[in-house]
Amino acid sequence: MAKVQSFADKLNRGKGNAERVVICPDTEKETKLINVRLVESVKTEKGTVKFLDRNALVYESTYKPYKG
Repeated sequence: MAKVQSFADKLNRGKGNAERVVICPDTEKETKLINVRLVESVKTEKGTVKFLDRNALVYESTYKPYKG
């Protein structure tokens, strides 16, 4: 039987485990970038709700989006 991988195991393998340290523009200090999943709800013309999700990088100190 195959081993069941957790989500953390999948993130830690390969190139995902390299730490990214940058200067935060708000605090002017070094901080890490972390991956987060943003989920947005959008109302359609029919009146139903649709969920859009995307992955983004944010500063660990302020949780503001990384633009770079």
